[in-house]
Amino acid sequence: MRTFLLLGILLLWLPGTRAQDQPALILSNTQIGRQADGFGGEMPVAYGDVYNFGSTAYASISLILTAHSADDAVIGEGFGYLVDACGNALLDYALPPNQLQRFSAPFELFAEGAVERLQFEIDAMPVPHEAPPPLDLPAVRQISADEVVMLEWIDEQTLIYGSGCDGAVFTELDWWRHRLDSGTSPQPIEHPAAQRITPEMIAQSGAGMVTQSGEQNPALFYGSQMRFPPNARRIVYQNDLHTILSAEPDGSFKRLIHDGLHQHCLRGFLWGADGVFLAYYFGAYGDEVRYFTGSAGGELLMGRLEDLPASQTIPGLSADGLALVVGREIDGVSGYFWQTAYGESRLLFEAALPGSHYPPPLLFSAGAARLIYLMRPLDGVPSLQCFNRSSGELHTLTALPLQLTRTARAWAWLSPRGSRLAIAANGTSGGLWTVDLSGECG
Repeated sequence: MRTFLLLGILLLWLPGTRAQDQPALILSNTQIGRQADGFGGEMPVAYGDVYNFGSTAYASISLILTAHSADDAVIGEGFGYLVDACGNALLDYALPPNQLQRFSAPFELFAEGAVERLQFEIDAMPVPHEAPPPLDLPAVRQISADEVVMLEWIDEQTLIYGSGCDGAVFTELDWWRHRLDSGTSPQPIEHPAAQRITPEMIAQSGAGMVTQSGEQNPALFYGSQMRFPPNARRIVYQNDLHTILSAEPDGSFKRLIHDGLHQHCLRGFLWGADGVFLAYYFGAYGDEVRYFTGSAGGELLMGRLEDLPASQTIPGLSADGLALVVGREIDGVSGYFWQTAYGESRLLFEAALPGSHYPPPLLFSAGAARLIYLMRPLDGVPSLQCFNRSSGELHTLTALPLQLTRTARAWAWLSPRGSRLAIAANGTSGGLWTVDLSGECG
């Protein structure tokens, strides 16, 4: 378990600020941890939040750190910068007024003694800031401004969500519970399955094993993307060779679902009914999406990844995993296609397609309703649409408050009865929103 030293709030004064003035930038929630140093060892790192209390934006924010011992001697120095939830430096980011952003400041200790105090100096450049006009989105409600990357619906009114680094295993995220009709703020929680993750479970599942040597390396677990499906008992995860497996909750009775994936980058799972899932893969922004469907029971449903045609978008998954909604161009026609396990690929409607940073289409069926919810830019504005498969009609429901970049992604999840949609995004404009779907869709 990592141990952190909690420090007090630190005020950072920009050059030219008078002592009686309110400081423009404030450091808070500062802690000391450790991180890899690039040479196989570890080094101390200070991290926390920078809050812009001023009236303008600030760019090129950098921090100079000195570490002091109990007798106030300088025993270490370092350099810091703004980062995203994954620790990636935000070199071109301008921090707007009344916003905060995480910082990281690795430092080196060059003298003996415990760190009793950190001192920071800051350099930043004020830049013009024009706030975007507020959107009138009556069906959309914001829940969080964090980088939300996972979510599970408990019922139509209750959800839990995890904020943190995209691709991190669920136990590394900060989890919150929120009831939409409560009128209260989200409450911090531990994920319900977190206590099931033990050293014995990790070892038994093989998620922490080096395949070629059989040696245990518990750090491998953090790249396993292990998940407990929302509607099945067995777990799903990848090993160090990116082979997808399932196992019992204690890691026993492993079943291989798909191997030969070491050249592909797993980006996440989509869940259907009874442990059915879609695993999807892509690299950088603009890359095509590869995928396959399987089940936590150990079945491969629609064939191997290399045998399925690539999609420009993350595919939408049917409940049984035997049909997908994919975005691609076929014979000069760009749009969304209905693809089945039997080789059928039928055009649903023509459309300009979003990239893999947009959420996948979401399929919903209840009674005679067969709906597909789609999120894509229309005239440059991220928007939510609904396609009625029964009538063949496409309806635009609302604009969305997404501000996606080449390094940011968005996700979406339908509530169990389809009355609400949760949309999340990471990056500097990340957050979590819910959308009321009570309007008609044809």
